[in-house]
Amino acid sequence: MSSLSIKSFVIIVILFLVCSESLIFYSFFQDSKRSINEILTNSLQSDVLNLKHYMQKNLKQKDINEIVSHMDNLIVINPVIRDIHILDNNKNIVYDPDIRMPQGTVHATGECIPISKIVETDLFTQNCYSFSIKTYKGLSPQYYYANIYIDSKYIDNLVMQQMKKTLLLFAIATFLFSIILWLLFKHYVILPLKGLRQYAYYSENPPKNFFIKEIESIRYSLSMTFKRLKKEQEELYNLSTKDPLSGLYNRLSLIEKLNWLISKGQRDKDEFAILFLDLDNFKNVNDSKGHEFGDKILLHISKTLLKATRKNDIVSRLGGDEFVVVLSEFKDENKIVEIAQRLKENLSKPFKLDDEEFTITASMGIAIYPKDGKDVKTLLQNADIAMYKSKELGKNNYQFFTDDINKAVQERISMQKTIRNALQNNHFKLFYQPKVDIKTNKIVACEALVRLIDPIEGIIPPYKFISIAEENMSIIPLGEWIIKEAVSQIKKWEQTPLKDIKVSINLSGVQFKDQELLQKIEILTKDIDRSKFDIELTESVLIEEFQERLNVIKDIKKLGISLSLDDFGTGYSSLSYLKDIPFDTLKIDKAFIDNIYTKDDLTFINMIIGIADDLELNVVAEGVETKEQLKLLKEINCEQYQGYLCSKPVPPKEFEELFSKN
Repeated sequence: MSSLSIKSFVIIVILFLVCSESLIFYSFFQDSKRSINEILTNSLQSDVLNLKHYMQKNLKQKDINEIVSHMDNLIVINPVIRDIHILDNNKNIVYDPDIRMPQGTVHATGECIPISKIVETDLFTQNCYSFSIKTYKGLSPQYYYANIYIDSKYIDNLVMQQMKKTLLLFAIATFLFSIILWLLFKHYVILPLKGLRQYAYYSENPPKNFFIKEIESIRYSLSMTFKRLKKEQEELYNLSTKDPLSGLYNRLSLIEKLNWLISKGQRDKDEFAILFLDLDNFKNVNDSKGHEFGDKILLHISKTLLKATRKNDIVSRLGGDEFVVVLSEFKDENKIVEIAQRLKENLSKPFKLDDEEFTITASMGIAIYPKDGKDVKTLLQNADIAMYKSKELGKNNYQFFTDDINKAVQERISMQKTIRNALQNNHFKLFYQPKVDIKTNKIVACEALVRLIDPIEGIIPPYKFISIAEENMSIIPLGEWIIKEAVSQIKKWEQTPLKDIKVSINLSGVQFKDQELLQKIEILTKDIDRSKFDIELTESVLIEEFQERLNVIKDIKKLGISLSLDDFGTGYSSLSYLKDIPFDTLKIDKAFIDNIYTKDDLTFINMIIGIADDLELNVVAEGVETKEQLKLLKEINCEQYQGYLCSKPVPPKEFEELFSKN
C-alpha cells in the first residue's frame, strides 16, 4: 500500500468533509424546500378556497366585475398564482384577470389537480389546480370551473434564492471549518511531525512534549532510541579505541595518536619518546595460574602504569603482556630515565592477588622521535628492539635504542630466517665427536652435534643459532630432526664395526613444552636398540617445571634410553638431581678440565668421580685438549673423555675413518 503525504491526507479529509457537508446541504435544502412547499401550499389553499367562496357568492348575483377585481387582487397578493381562468361547462373561458396575462392567453395543456388534493401534490412540479362551482339557471344546474395556474418562475426563483442562501451559509461554514481544521492539524500534527523528521535525521535538539498522544509516543520512542544508540556508539567507540580488559588505548588509537604527535613534531620541531614494555616471564603466570588470573595481573599493571605516568602521557596496551607509554613532553633524556626508573620501581613492587603475593617485572625499550625513527612503524620497531636487548641483559631493566642494538637484532632476525630456510631445505647436518675410553684409548661412543651448513656463510656453529631457535620455538622441529637423524645413523652403523657405538643427543628445555615429546621419542627409536641411544640433559633443562619434566624423563628412561647429566658441577642443584633422576652418566664440565692443573679443581674432579663410583655412574670428562689433562684424568680413574685431543666434531664419514684408525 502506497503512503500519502500529510498534505494529501489533509486534502482528502477536507474533500471528504466537503462531500459530507454537501450531502447535509442537500438534505437541509430538501427540508427547506418542503417547508416552503408547505407554507406556499397552505397559503394557496387558503386563497383558492376564499376565491371559491367569493365566486359562489358573486356568480349568483352576476357581479362579474367584482369577481375579476377579486381575482386581480388575489394575483397581486399571492405571487404563487400566475393566472386564473373561469370556464363554463364547455370549458370555454368566460372570465380571466387583466393583471397578469392578456385575455385569451392559452396555458400549457396539462391536467389541473383538484384543489382538494393540493396537500398530496408537490407545488414545485404542479402547474395548475382547479375547483368547480355549481349554480342554477332556473331549475337547471349550471357549472363553472376555475383553473388556478401556478407561477413556476416565481417558485423556482424562490427556491433558487433559498438554495443560494443555504449554499452560501454552508460554504462559509465549510471554509471556516476547513481553515480551523487545517490550522489545528498543522499546529498539532504537521509541525510536530516535521520536528520529528528533523530530529530523526540529525538526532539533535529533541523537541518538547507534544499534545497529540501518538506523536508524543513517537517522540519519546525516538528519544529513547537515540539515547540507546548514543550509548552503543560510545561503547563501540571504546571497543574500537580502548583495550576491553584494561581500558587503556589499543593499538589503533596508539597509532592515531603517534601520527598526530609526528605531524605536530614536524610542524613545531617537538620530540617525544616511546617506552615499549614487555612483562618478564608472564607466560609462566598464565600457564601456572590460568588466563583469568593472568588478566587480573594485566589489570593491575595497567593501573600501575597510569599512576606512575603523567596526565599528558599516553598509556596503551598493544595486546598480551605488551604495553607502550608515550612521553609527549620532556626536556632531556634525564627526564625519560626518571620516568623509566619510576615505572620500573612501581611495577616491581610486590602486590597481593587472591591472598597471594606476587612480583612482576618488565623489560623496557626506549625510542625517541625523530632520532630513532620518523614514522610510527619504525619507532615501535626500534623500541621493541631495545626492549629485547633489555631482556637479554637480565630483564627488569630499560635500554635506549642504539645502532649497535639494531645491528644485533637485525642479525637475529636474519638468523631466524636462515633457520627457517635450513629446516625447509635440509641445510642442517649432524657432526659426531668421539667419546674415548681412557684405559683402552678406543672410541666407545659419540655426541651428535648439530651444524647449520649455509650455502653462503658455510658452517654456522650451534652457539649462533640454538638460542634463537629456542626463542622462536623452531627448536622443536629441529630437535625432532636431530633425533630422527641420530637414530638413522645408529641403524646405518648396525652392520658395520661401529655397531656398538652409543650416540648421545642434547635435549633442550624448550622441547619439553612439546606435549608429544615422549610419544615422538618412542616412535622414532622403536626400530633400534635403545641402549645405544643416550639423551644428555643440563641443569637449565630441569630448573623450570621440574616435577612435570621429571615425569617425562622417567618415562624416557623406562623406554631403555640412557640419560646423561651434562655440565655437572656448574649448577647449584646438581647433587639433588642425582638423587631424583635415574642418570647413567655424569659429564664433567670443560671449565674444570681447563683448570685441572690446580689442586682445588683436581680435588673437585676427583670428588665427582668418587660420587659417580658410589652411585655406579659412568663419568665423561669434556673439553680434553692436552695429553697432560688426559694423564691426570687417568690417574684419578676417570673412565672416558671427549675433546679436541681425540677429535673435534666431524661428519659421519670422517668419524667412521677416525674410528677405523683408532
